[in-house]
Amino acid sequence: MTLRAVSLSEQIADHLAEQIVRGERKPGEKLPEAELAKQLEVSTNSLREAFRLLEKQHLIELQPRRGARVCEVSESEVRDLYDFLFLLLSRLAAMAASNWRPGQIEDLATMLPDFQRCYDQGDVQGGHQLAFRFVEIATDRFADNRYLAADITDLMPLLKRFSFIALQEETTEFDVSLRIFQRLLENVLARDPEKAAADIREYGENQCRIVLRAVAKRES
Repeated sequence: MTLRAVSLSEQIADHLAEQIVRGERKPGEKLPEAELAKQLEVSTNSLREAFRLLEKQHLIELQPRRGARVCEVSESEVRDLYDFLFLLLSRLAAMAASNWRPGQIEDLATMLPDFQRCYDQGDVQGGHQLAFRFVEIATDRFADNRYLAADITDLMPLLKRFSFIALQEETTEFDVSLRIFQRLLENVLARDPEKAAADIREYGENQCRIVLRAVAKRES
């Protein structure tokens, strides 16, 4: 397990990222620096550093003399993210299937009953968080290329945002996600990198279609 100290700026960024992911801060919404710093009881320097972290995660944009605002969600942005990130995640899945050792996979397998329980209880948010925890652990454990790990980590908040849109739009996506995660784990355990990579690509293609439908509805 990789342990790291979390700075105040990272805590602020995590807090604002969660609000953006859950739609509590809308696309295009301005983030007034002085007002937000007062609301959060933090310095403007810490808030500015948090803004830079959020910009790196593609959740906000910083405009000269106009400040920060939440990024819009467009069809091109959705397609670009899913095309690129799931190329990386398919590589990660293949690496996990090829290289796992005893002791590296068992705790991930125990997440599947929890995922099923969230599905049975209609706990969309719990399942959403669990799925991303799965990917975060797998990235930390199996991405032995530092650039691969860094790119996945930086793009995960944006994927969370789009995934939340998908879950709000169509709850059957949750059922599809569960089936794919089950199959993914089976193929990782069977050391089948091609099928594991295909599972992740299928998940991304399915979710991308749902997000695009939601974006089209918002724009109509």
